[in-house]
Amino acid sequence: MKKLVYSMLLSSIAVVSVNAHEIWLELDEKKNEAKLFFGHFDGKQTESGEKFARIKEGVSYPTELVKDVKRDDNSITYTLSKKSDIAVVRASEPRKARNSEIVEYRIAYNKAGRTSTEAIVDFDIVPIAKDSNSFKLLFKNEPVKKSKVTVISPTGWEKTFELDDKGEFTIHTPWIGKYLIQASFEDETKGEVDGKTFDKTIHSISHTIDVNQGLPWNTKK
Repeated sequence: MKKLVYSMLLSSIAVVSVNAHEIWLELDEKKNEAKLFFGHFDGKQTESGEKFARIKEGVSYPTELVKDVKRDDNSITYTLSKKSDIAVVRASEPRKARNSEIVEYRIAYNKAGRTSTEAIVDFDIVPIAKDSNSFKLLFKNEPVKKSKVTVISPTGWEKTFELDDKGEFTIHTPWIGKYLIQASFEDETKGEVDGKTFDKTIHSISHTIDVNQGLPWNTKK
């Protein structure tokens, strides 16, 4: 029976296995800390050494939440002053897009937790209610409508969910473990940062949530 349930869930939820690298946060509320990783979220494989050294610590939100930051060989640990959702924002220098003269300014948001129903960064995924599986995607507190988000489950499979005209969406979390929700948004407003002009800003977010009820999943081979 258990094998049948797994088979049915895999056929209905899984669509494509993920091969790309991701950067994500994992929140440990018992220790009041969050860890930033770089690697393959689907296989829980993290990069270290020179590859990870290129990842910046970023700026954390809410402000004054983080009281200490420690870098290890394959992670960055943010010690928190209290239990809270956390987001880390990292911006890159404006540069031309591949095969284009358009100059892009890229801002990456890494978030963990789903207790706060208020946005804590400019581009944010917030739950409709605390610990809910229904969310809304916001840019500067305005809903991003008719867009899409991608969810990677603990099993290593991904599924795309569409946002409605309120910028809201509901995901399925049948397995126990960590899920990664990803979304992006392009702001066509021109601007300047550190004396460098850009034609548009590409915002991307990776939001990790923990699910404690459901089917167990063992990633060990």
